[in-house]
Amino acid sequence: MIGKFEELTLLALVKAGPDAHAAKVFEVLETSLEKAPQFAALYTAIDRMVKKGMVSETKDEKDKRGKRLFTITGAGRKALDEAYNATHAVNSYGGKLALGGSFNG
Repeated sequence: MIGKFEELTLLALVKAGPDAHAAKVFEVLETSLEKAPQFAALYTAIDRMVKKGMVSETKDEKDKRGKRLFTITGAGRKALDEAYNATHAVNSYGGKLALGGSFNG
């Protein structure tokens, strides 16, 4: 299971397209969310997902500094699907959740 920020980051990677710079992924998050995350938090999440094999990393050969480019992997797509399905299952449940998280069924 992945965390919500990892889920949002993977969704942003999908929207940004393959071989996306972190700045492009951040732009997607910034324009999609009411409150944008810190750029450093995005890099931390991406680095963590690279280590888990959910995101692949390459270097931009056209850039003199060799900026990093990111693409969601098959494992990342699977994790994203599982997170989406879990959220959908909870949202589809017939009961009601009260504020504070207690269940009123």
